[in-house]
Amino acid sequence: MTTIPKELLNKARNKLGDRQAEIIVEEMQLQEWNGSKAICPFHDDHNPSFVWNKDKHYFKCFGCGKVYGIIDFFIEHGKSYLEACIALLKIADLKFEIEEPILKKDYRYPRKEKNTNISIVEKYLGLRKISKKTLDFAKVKQDKDGNIVFEYYDLNKNLLTVKYRPSRKINKGELKTWCQSKADTSPILYGMHQIDTSKPLLITEGEIDRLAAIESGFKNAVSIPFGAGSCTWIEHNWDWLEQFEKIIIWSDNDEAGRKMTEMVIPRLGSWRCYEAKGTEKDINLELFKHGKEQVLKVIEEAKEIPIRDIVDLADIEDYDITKAEGLYSNLKGLDRWISKYYFGTVNLVAGINGSGKSTLINQIYIAEALQQNYHTFIFSGELTKSALRAWIEFPIAGKKNIEVIDKGKHQPKGYRVKAKIKEKMKEWYKGKVFVYDKDFNIVAGELLDKMEELARKHGVRNFILDNLMTINCSEYNKYNDYEAQCTFVLKLCEFAKNYNVLIHLLHHPAKIDTVRRLTKMDIAGMAKITNLVHYVTTIHRVSDTEKEGVLKKNGDYQSEPIKFDALVEILKNRPMGFQDKCVGLFFDMASKRYYGDSDSLNRQYSWDSSLPDQSITTVIEGDETCLPY
Repeated sequence: MTTIPKELLNKARNKLGDRQAEIIVEEMQLQEWNGSKAICPFHDDHNPSFVWNKDKHYFKCFGCGKVYGIIDFFIEHGKSYLEACIALLKIADLKFEIEEPILKKDYRYPRKEKNTNISIVEKYLGLRKISKKTLDFAKVKQDKDGNIVFEYYDLNKNLLTVKYRPSRKINKGELKTWCQSKADTSPILYGMHQIDTSKPLLITEGEIDRLAAIESGFKNAVSIPFGAGSCTWIEHNWDWLEQFEKIIIWSDNDEAGRKMTEMVIPRLGSWRCYEAKGTEKDINLELFKHGKEQVLKVIEEAKEIPIRDIVDLADIEDYDITKAEGLYSNLKGLDRWISKYYFGTVNLVAGINGSGKSTLINQIYIAEALQQNYHTFIFSGELTKSALRAWIEFPIAGKKNIEVIDKGKHQPKGYRVKAKIKEKMKEWYKGKVFVYDKDFNIVAGELLDKMEELARKHGVRNFILDNLMTINCSEYNKYNDYEAQCTFVLKLCEFAKNYNVLIHLLHHPAKIDTVRRLTKMDIAGMAKITNLVHYVTTIHRVSDTEKEGVLKKNGDYQSEPIKFDALVEILKNRPMGFQDKCVGLFFDMASKRYYGDSDSLNRQYSWDSSLPDQSITTVIEGDETCLPY
């Protein structure tokens, strides 16, 4: 796409100065020109009101409000916007190399309609208050059968799409528009080659709506190619659309039009989008019933798009994050940096296979959640329900309630929860933990529906999704798994906020060439997913080599020995701000619990009524389990 820098165009205007006015006056034969103003050619002007602005290099009529510069003049007289810019640079004797348009080898370019007689089209559109002058400006044509022909050109005036429409009222059920047979189509915008990117852009729903806007005096208008339900034109014309500082959307006043507006505005940017809304179904009907002035008034009075979820700062209630509700990990080294996992957030948990992710989940995000009286939902895409329950019960039971299974020296030693206390634990967590009872083809939308039902009906506040790779997100994007997963994560963030819940999402890292501590860039999906979530928590199992340390030849340590069994790292912590913090933990194989220097391995949960309730302990400053990242 050839784009001429605005700075160069401004340089040309400044260099030419008043000569631009003289060109317009001479070519358009403006009356009563005195060097500063003339009779306006755009309305019935009796006293000269078409005034030349020497600083901004354009005419402005103080009667009808028309703003008209040299680029407008060139476009109105048959040039595309690019051709108009080139003409301006040529007159100003400024050079700019134009890229040669590249034609696609395998594209079936449509043919131009050669019929110069447009009497049938002119008569029909005249009934709809659209003049021949507008038809000539937009280069509207007529085919041999009398149908209206709309030719879609790109910025280099290559013809890419040709559409047709009957020159009469369309009957119910009849085909409204069609494209040229045996030719390809492209999702470019109708009229984009005639648009001045330095001015506000009006986007309409149909070709005749664009003509109605032009007829009313607003020529910087385009229409979308394939109806309100298709938004392929946004991606296709993205770089061109990005040039506009203001975009006005005037879609049809029906359900399809409203949906189009809702889809388009967030993608184009609500900060620069305005919505025009007339009293009639579309722009052409607005023109037919109320006239040109009313159409221009609706465009000029287009409303700014309110920014969703934004309130005035002065209206916000006082907020103390230390008093906000959340889940404590009860690992002092970890809570020192996060304080707690706050509700309304998503926590991404990552680690390579065998690093201890599931163990961390069982202890902190399930056992501790139950202890703190938060009902929990678990989706596990890898463990059977029986295996999941067995693993969860180990940290809940505690070391003193675990017995050793010893089958002799030729068999590995194992552990199990003592049978006599299993019933006590089950009674404690009954009605508080819900497990997704589906093993195959876990569809993201269905999973979210179940989560909503649990949040609303059962007051579940804590959600475990293990793991993202086992959830089918294709409903959000059939062709790109990564983009589909990002959309699902975004929906999780919205869900967490809307229902004020906490979501822990397990995610595998991308393939790495060696066992090591992870970074955010190692996580599959990388930046986009980690940018969406509120926390990124990783776990790394310390190897024997890391425990011993690595020595240099001179006897100094290249890397110091690590005394811990695992490292939990906070790579992102949006609520508190502390990130890239590492916490060292020990691991007890029997109870499958992690603990730090300041933590008690023998912490007992309240299912054991013989012990006093153990509340959350306070964070200790300077905890020795905190390591440099």
